[in-house]
Amino acid sequence: MIVNTITQPETQLGKEISQLLDLEISYSRIVFISAFTALRTILRLRERLLAHVETGTRLQLTIGVDLGGTSRNVLEELLRWNCETFIFHNTHPRTTFHPKIYLFQSTAAATLFIGSNNLTDGGFYTNYEATTRYDFELPADEGEWQRIVRPLAPFLNPNGVTVRPLDIALIQTLSARGELPTEAEARQHRRNQSQNRVAGRTIIPASPFGTLAVPLPPLLPQNVRADEPVAPRVPEPAGEQVLPATPPPSGVLVWRKILPNSDALQVRAGTHHVGGIRLTQAGFENPPSQRIDQTTYFRSLFADYPWEPELGRYRDQEHTFVPMRIIIRGRDYGIRNFEISHKPSGEAGQDNYTTILRWGREFNPIVVQENLTGAVFSLYETSEENASFLIDVTDA
Repeated sequence: MIVNTITQPETQLGKEISQLLDLEISYSRIVFISAFTALRTILRLRERLLAHVETGTRLQLTIGVDLGGTSRNVLEELLRWNCETFIFHNTHPRTTFHPKIYLFQSTAAATLFIGSNNLTDGGFYTNYEATTRYDFELPADEGEWQRIVRPLAPFLNPNGVTVRPLDIALIQTLSARGELPTEAEARQHRRNQSQNRVAGRTIIPASPFGTLAVPLPPLLPQNVRADEPVAPRVPEPAGEQVLPATPPPSGVLVWRKILPNSDALQVRAGTHHVGGIRLTQAGFENPPSQRIDQTTYFRSLFADYPWEPELGRYRDQEHTFVPMRIIIRGRDYGIRNFEISHKPSGEAGQDNYTTILRWGREFNPIVVQENLTGAVFSLYETSEENASFLIDVTDA
């Protein structure tokens, strides 16, 4: 038996799981047990998991629905998989289903993960998590295998009054009871928890802690993105007036670029400008020492917003609108919905840009008047309630 400790985000559990799924091994069973489950995470794993099912693997999932951590969209997706899926819920008010266990077993070996990682993008990729990985050779490690998995029997073989197999009637009942949020609501709940927000209350003191960049989850394959539910467009927040000069922004820097003439809309008379900022690599590293892949980075960065086909442009082009606070040379212009346009065809490794942030018709004159050529465009991810991103443009 080999035992290793996995600490995230240094080592992402999602990558460890993906490596096991990519191996040409005939698993006898794969078991996922998670308190919270996110739609995007299971969509990312779906094709490979079901490929193993087609070759005879027994796929079993036990999912919690406590604290609004799993959505109706997740359960409806898992129901379509036609595998063994169980919902675990104890109605006692002082209990929460909270284990996180992942098992890959074959006749010759078994790999078991026990730790803090939920089956979510945070749990698999971006949160700070710790997990113990056990690798067994069978039958040589049979004694150790039995010693470790025997106490896990209530989770690996769920039964009793707190367990129900997943079916449409169960989904309808939980929804009628208000115990299944939409995927958008579940994501907001997880985000509120990570940012220590409480509904109806504003936390006034500034946090005494700093921020560090972490690797992003891998981008969903283009053919899978259509399976995500379409959310309504984020309404334009109030407070669009020009505000007084503000102190330097706080948050984690997620991209930076020195603006050329074209991005600053400074072009010769009679020439059409591109209308926005090309979101190129610009030599940016996130996390430090790791250059971003601009063909997927920005689409993943803004993945939580509702994307839809961009009619009237290229056939495969899509766009979304992201509320961002914008500060130019110390002047706060408030929160604006900026259009982000992305060409999935560019993800094949082409050198040209694949994503652009459009200034917008209303903001174009301001950008032209400010003449931002040579200025530094910085994009921050923040914990502001109405806008999770902040643009800060300063002179170099």
